[in-house]
Amino acid sequence: MSMTKIPIFTYHSHKVLGNSYETNDHIALHDDLRMIHAEGFLIIPLSWAVGWYLGRRKEPSPRCVAITFDDGCDLDWIDYEHPQYGPTESFKTILLGFKAEAGDKQPYIHASSFVIGSPVARKFINHEAFQGDDLLNDHWWKDADHSGIFKIYNHSWDHNHPAVRTVCQKDNIKGSFDNMDTFEECQCEVKQAGEYIGEKIHPAWPDLFAYPYGSSSTYIRGKYFPQFLDHHRILAAFGASGGYLTEDSFRWNLPRFVCSASPPAGWRTAAELREILYEAE
Repeated sequence: MSMTKIPIFTYHSHKVLGNSYETNDHIALHDDLRMIHAEGFLIIPLSWAVGWYLGRRKEPSPRCVAITFDDGCDLDWIDYEHPQYGPTESFKTILLGFKAEAGDKQPYIHASSFVIGSPVARKFINHEAFQGDDLLNDHWWKDADHSGIFKIYNHSWDHNHPAVRTVCQKDNIKGSFDNMDTFEECQCEVKQAGEYIGEKIHPAWPDLFAYPYGSSSTYIRGKYFPQFLDHHRILAAFGASGGYLTEDSFRWNLPRFVCSASPPAGWRTAAELREILYEAE
C-alpha cells in the first residue's frame, strides 16, 4: 500500500498585519517556498495531487507539496501598496521570483486560488472586512487561470460571510459553513458560484471546492457532493483542519494545513512548518 503523504499548504493574501513571518502571509510564503525546496520537496499543482488521489494520475514524487490560497483577494495576483506596511509583492510575484531562482529544480511550481463567486458578496466584504479597499475583484481570474502557474477554483458564492446582507443559508445564519443542510443552499453556494467563476475563466471549469472557514455540514459532505455530481461538477472538496492527503483521505473533506493556524490545523513559525515536512517523509 502506498505511504504517500502530501501536505497541502494554505495562505491568505489579505493577511498583511505587519512585516514579519507571523503577521504577513506574503513574507511567510516567500520564506516557506525556499524551506520546502531546501528540504527536498517538489511543489506540484493541486490538480495533480487530486488526480493521484482519485486514481487518475500515477503516484507523484514521494516528497511533494501543493500550495493553495483562499478567498481570492487581488493580492493573490496583483502587487499592492499597503497603506501601513508599504509595498507588498503579490503571491504571483513571489511565485515567479522563486521559479526564476529555483529553475529546473522546481519545474512544476504552481498554486491554486479559491475565489468567492458573488460580486455583491465581495463588495460587502470589501466594505466591512477590508475597510472599503477594493480588493476582491474578478478581472484577473482568467489571466491567472491561463498563466500556467495558477488555477482558479471555487470557494462558494458568498462565503456565508457576516458582512454580506443576505446569504444562501436558509435562515441567513452566517459565519460558518456547517449549517448548509439543504440541496437548495448547497446549489446556491456551490453550483451558482461554479457557473459564475466558470464564465470568468472559460473554457476552464473550477472543479475543486474549498469550504469557507474550513467547516462543512454533514449534508454537504455526505449527501450533496457525493450524490449530485452532475449538478455541481466538483471533483473534490477541501477543509482546513490539518493533516496530509493520503489515499485514505475522505474525498469531500480533504485536509489542508493553514498558515498562522495553531497545530495541528496549521503552522505559525518556520520551525512548525519544518515539522510538518518531516512528518510527511
